[in-house]
Amino acid sequence: MPELEKLEYAKDWMDRLAEGVDPTSGEIMSEDKVLNNVDLSRCFFYVSDVLRQVIENNGEIVKQVRRKTNQQPFMLPDDLRNQIEITEMPTMITHFTGRINGLIDESVMRKLKVTAMTTWLVNDGLLYEETVNDKKRKKPTEAGEKIGISSEEREGRYGGYLAVLYSESAQRYIINNLEQIISISNGESTKQ
Repeated sequence: MPELEKLEYAKDWMDRLAEGVDPTSGEIMSEDKVLNNVDLSRCFFYVSDVLRQVIENNGEIVKQVRRKTNQQPFMLPDDLRNQIEITEMPTMITHFTGRINGLIDESVMRKLKVTAMTTWLVNDGLLYEETVNDKKRKKPTEAGEKIGISSEEREGRYGGYLAVLYSESAQRYIINNLEQIISISNGESTKQ
């Protein structure tokens, strides 16, 4: 069997295992099977994705290029700041930050960090952090809800999670305070 075909075969098995299906019989595994463990399922999805990347590269393993150390700190001139897309539909902070980072040339400038956004929102009293099942998560405070930050429980690929959503007014509030967030992202400050 050619090498690429073996990789595709292995990826198919990882996909089946990740979905809780016995790849040898095609039967759905019972909840109590060790192979149906959530952590193992996540691992199977990860390995499947790595195999997908190798297959897409015709069986070649390609090293990721590390970030250049001579990149400039993040900055966003006013002309680009005015181009930040604000959506009517509430959006998650990762998507919003991604739209901002989409305006810069990442080959010469570091990206704005999502963690800088959430750190600033916590410092500004708009989010707070709680621990649930040994995992930290952020939720909107009453002040955060007043500016348009909300949260809802959702089901995802790996189970339930809390989605924190930012309305149009919350997105504008963040843009109006972007300088403080940029300072945190560039390591200049961790507080307001």
